[in-house]
Amino acid sequence: MYVGATSAAMSLRLTVAQILPPGFIVTVVGAIWSVHLSLHLKPLLDSSDPSQHQRGVWQTVVSQCLTAMFALCFVKSVLTPPGSVPDGPEWEPSVQNSLPGEAAVHTRELKGSTGDRRFCKWCHKYKPDRCHHCRICQTCVLKMDHHCPWIMNCVGFRNHKFFFLLVIYAVVTCIFITITMSEAVQRSVEEETPASKRFLLVLGSTLAVIMGTLMGCFLTFHIHLLMKGMTTIEFCEKSMSGTPHGGKSHGAVSYDLGLWINLKAVFGPNPFLWLLPISPAEGNGIAFNTERSLKKASYREKSLYSTFEGGKKSIYEEPEWTGNEAEDASQKAKV
Repeated sequence: MYVGATSAAMSLRLTVAQILPPGFIVTVVGAIWSVHLSLHLKPLLDSSDPSQHQRGVWQTVVSQCLTAMFALCFVKSVLTPPGSVPDGPEWEPSVQNSLPGEAAVHTRELKGSTGDRRFCKWCHKYKPDRCHHCRICQTCVLKMDHHCPWIMNCVGFRNHKFFFLLVIYAVVTCIFITITMSEAVQRSVEEETPASKRFLLVLGSTLAVIMGTLMGCFLTFHIHLLMKGMTTIEFCEKSMSGTPHGGKSHGAVSYDLGLWINLKAVFGPNPFLWLLPISPAEGNGIAFNTERSLKKASYREKSLYSTFEGGKKSIYEEPEWTGNEAEDASQKAKV
């Protein structure tokens, strides 16, 4: 009975600890939004001056659209599972060794010490490339970026776009509110204004500046990762290994495929939908193209044959060393 009570208490504390960060975000955002709406936008909309009324209309439309997009991305980031390892036989250690070569899964990322496939001792499954185990979520997450307590969820393959848009709209909304509400703050200082109203205006502006600054730094870091085709975990792994960021080390797997493909890998295939929390990245979160794999694919495409008068000749000229020189020399010797 004592053990059961202790377990229930720990579960309750864990639940409260998980709910507090997103609850704090909702409270701060709600405070900024309510102050901006009631103490800045509403006086402009109620003004008899046509220019102020018109300014209040377009500021209300823009601010409410930005806030709605932020709220939608926040909900999608919280509720969308980041993706987990499927329950297929190819990921089971007891079945994997008995599968034929075509059905077996071959990963690029291996254990550095042994060269074996990465295995999760908690989930008892092999890990796909870019997959890591989250002890808080108690599962392996596909293309795991990091665990974010502010959304009470991991950021992974299936919700990476929603999280990125969440940060973008948070920064843009804070900047817009800070700039537009500065007029009301200045007016409250210069004119006779109730102390409570002045306090709320200063509080709302201060919260917007602090949140916008912190989220702006966070967005800058994630833009850097996006341009390099890395996740936060991969960035930390390279930092610990001493590999320069964006540089290459022997045996390292690079997922940097250029800015355009890196953008599509996070925001999806359609550029017109990049800023909307729909149409996430294509794929299954298990297999990823690398710089090396694209070079091989390009080699195969260039190795198509074209017919000439003298027979068939490869469009693509092989490099100086292809491994076939010894065989060609032996054939010439026989002739």
